[in-house]
Amino acid sequence: MLLLFGLLEPTAQPPIEPLQIAERFVAPEGWPQMRDYLCCEAAGQARRETLGQQIPARLRRHSELLHQDSARAVVAVELRDSTTRNDFYLHFTREAAGWKLQAVRSLAMTALGAPMLKMLTEMPPAEVTRYNQAHPAANHAFAVGNIRLWVGADADIMRHFNRRRPDFQKVVRLLKAKQYFTAGPAGAAADEQAANADPAVQALLQSLFISRVTRRDTSCGTCLEFVIGGRVDSTVGVLYQPDAAAVPAMSPDRLIVVRPLGNGWYLYKTS
Repeated sequence: MLLLFGLLEPTAQPPIEPLQIAERFVAPEGWPQMRDYLCCEAAGQARRETLGQQIPARLRRHSELLHQDSARAVVAVELRDSTTRNDFYLHFTREAAGWKLQAVRSLAMTALGAPMLKMLTEMPPAEVTRYNQAHPAANHAFAVGNIRLWVGADADIMRHFNRRRPDFQKVVRLLKAKQYFTAGPAGAAADEQAANADPAVQALLQSLFISRVTRRDTSCGTCLEFVIGGRVDSTVGVLYQPDAAAVPAMSPDRLIVVRPLGNGWYLYKTS
């Protein structure tokens, strides 16, 4: 009988991993066990419905694990339909009871982008000419391309980067050749001003729809950050750091996503 009782005892269920939690949390149907896998900020926000129940049912959802170690994990979720794509990021922490969803993040303050883009793309030719005369350092073509990247999906930014990768590499070589960003943190502001004022650097950045190059956007200190744009502290750009160990860790409080693009390049967003 002892053997029989032992066989009838329920076996322990394997812990649910962050990617599995994310997929259930963003699925269109509800998830009765949701509260068991939330903590911190997320527990206070998702009281009755999962995020997936709040998202229009027509949107397709794709979840991708970006990082997982013994204590933290980040899952990127892409929402898309026939005309739009959007991205947000689920940050997890590991507690004694297992993995918990800690916070949900996305690039903030992008709502201004659509009306700005509409205004620019509907300008008649004469008005475009006047715009270019008034904005010689950031002409109409730059403004349109830059805003499209700023409010665009991660996939759009990655496609743009891969298409123009040689020119991004050219900027890095130019910065090194002219010894910008070599003075360390103490000279970061002066280096940034000089680099972005350099006509050769400026011309390349404008062709890439990059607002500026800096070392102060992600608090990395040794990274080159090609800032696309954003508002206040919510920015998006492309980061270069060939030493993977020096790339800052993702966190819901500052660097909400870092997506590898290969050979020391990363897409990043801050909050």
